[in-house]
Amino acid sequence: MDLHTVLRSRITAAAVGASVLGLTAALVPAVSNADVQATAASRIVTWTDSASDFTAAPEGTVPLTDEWYWASLSDPSNSGKITDHATLDEDGLSVSEGEAVGLVRGLSKPVAPSNLGALAAGISATTTGATTFGLAIREGGDSSAETVVFATDAPNGEGVHEGRNNWIDPSTGEVESTSELAADLQDADATVVGYVVYVGIDIAGEITTPPPATEEPTETPAPTETPAPTDEPTTAPTEGTPTPSEPVDTVPGGELKSLSSPLGSSAKPLAADASGSISALRIDDTTTYFTPQPTAAARLVTETATLTEATTTGVRVQGSGFAPNEVVTAAIGDAADAVAIPGVQFRADADGNVSGTIVLPADLVDSAGTYVLGLVGLSSAQTATVTLVVTADAAGGTAPVAVPVPGTATFTG
Repeated sequence: MDLHTVLRSRITAAAVGASVLGLTAALVPAVSNADVQATAASRIVTWTDSASDFTAAPEGTVPLTDEWYWASLSDPSNSGKITDHATLDEDGLSVSEGEAVGLVRGLSKPVAPSNLGALAAGISATTTGATTFGLAIREGGDSSAETVVFATDAPNGEGVHEGRNNWIDPSTGEVESTSELAADLQDADATVVGYVVYVGIDIAGEITTPPPATEEPTETPAPTETPAPTDEPTTAPTEGTPTPSEPVDTVPGGELKSLSSPLGSSAKPLAADASGSISALRIDDTTTYFTPQPTAAARLVTETATLTEATTTGVRVQGSGFAPNEVVTAAIGDAADAVAIPGVQFRADADGNVSGTIVLPADLVDSAGTYVLGLVGLSSAQTATVTLVVTADAAGGTAPVAVPVPGTATFTG
C-alpha cells in the first residue's frame, strides 16, 4: 500500500537567496535542538538506514516525492553512493569535517499558510553539530516559483526570541515569526511542499543578520558641487549592447540544479567546516529514523495455556523493536492466516517495547492446537510473531474444588 500521496512537483534552485515568491522574507524553525515532546508516534514511521534508501539527486530539477534524494555538498559533481560521503550507523547519518550532504523530500500533501503554525510546532529532530533544516515553498501551482527557507534561533525583527518559531531569509538575513511568514505566504498564494536537511553545514548560523535601521539625520547635508561637463563626448553605446537591468542575484537563479544551490546564500559559498549528524526527524505525518531498523520480536511469558486459560485469563506477551510511542495491535491465527484481535492495543514505550495480557476470543481459539500470535505496529508496520500452544482442558472440564462437609467420622475394623 502506498502510504504517501506522491507530490508531483519540482524544487527550484535558486530562489534561495533571492526574494521569495515576491516576498522579502521566508523562514523556518530550527530543529537542531528539538523541544517538541511527542506523546504518540506519527502516522508513518520509517527507517532510512542504508545507501539504497537514498536516491542520488538528478542534475536537473529535484522532484519532491515520497523518497529521499541526496547530493554531496562538498563535491556536487561527485556521484556514487551517499555512504561515500556520510556514515549510517547507530548514531544516525553523520559526516566528518570537510564533508557535507544535502537531503530533500516532499510532504505527503501541500501545507496551506493557515496550517503553517501547526506544521512548525510539530517539527522535531535529534541532531548534533552543524545541521540545517529548511522548507520548500511554492507559489500557487507554479513550480518555477519555489524556494528553500531556513530555520533559525535568531530573534525576529522586533528583537523577540521565539525559538523554533523564527525563520530566516538567506538573501537578506531578515527574520520573521511563523505568523508573519504565514501572512506573507497567504498574500502570495503559497504553500509548503517539501523539506530539506543539510548535514555538515550550519547555513542559518552563517547568514549575516542586517544591522538595525538607523534614525534619519535631523539635518539634510548640503549638496556637493556638480562637476562641470567636459568637452569630451560620451562614447555612444555600440549596437547590440544590452540596456542596463536590475542587478543579477549572487546565488543561482531558475530551477534547482542540485541540492548545493542554496549554499550561495549571503553572496558567498558556505564551507563544510564542521561535523554533524541527524538520527531522527519528525515533520507532518512522518517520522524518519536514520538509525538501523530494529528487528521486532515477541515472546510469551508462558508458551502454553489451556483452552480455558487462553480465553478467560489470557496470555502474557512482551514485544520489542517497535517505533517509540506507537500503537501496537495483536492478531491470532495459524502460519498461513491471522485475524486481528478486537480491542487489543498496546502503546510502545520510548524504547519501542510493549507488554500486556491478551485474552484470546473463544471464536478464534476454539480448540486445542498450535496458534501464531502476532504483534503489529500501526505506524511502523513492524511485525513480530510467537507460537502459542493451547492444550485441552482436563477430562470432564475443570476439576471441582473439594468442599468439606461437617459431620462425624466413623472408623471400623
